Amino acid sequence: MKISDVMELYRKERDYETCIFGDYRQAEPLNLASFLIFIREYCNKALAAYTGKWETDIPHWLINCKEMENSGPAPVKAYEEVIKIMALAGAALETYTDIDPEKWREDLEEHVKKWKEERKGE
Repeated sequence: MKISDVMELYRKERDYETCIFGDYRQAEPLNLASFLIFIREYCNKALAAYTGKWETDIPHWLINCKEMENSGPAPVKAYEEVIKIMALAGAALETYTDIDPEKWREDLEEHVKKWKEERKGE
């Protein structure tokens, strides 16, 4: 998939979630911790689906995935949960923060250098 495809997928899932759940900003009891719990639950579902029975009847939206090599079955439900995780994470950012994406990882080389240094200690 291209990044633009992932962004389109995200937008469609967020539109769906907005239709189903409404605007998260209007839900007083929700906070970042709520989203983290939701994300953990969807991660657990994705892991269970991945380690469970894979589907041989592939839906029309799943064109291909690494697991389908040699025309095998695929962990369709796991991919569905990963899409939901992506959308929930985005919803948390949309709802509770105001971040300037131009400033995020502004000095990419420095971040990579720091990451490599941290990995040496492991």
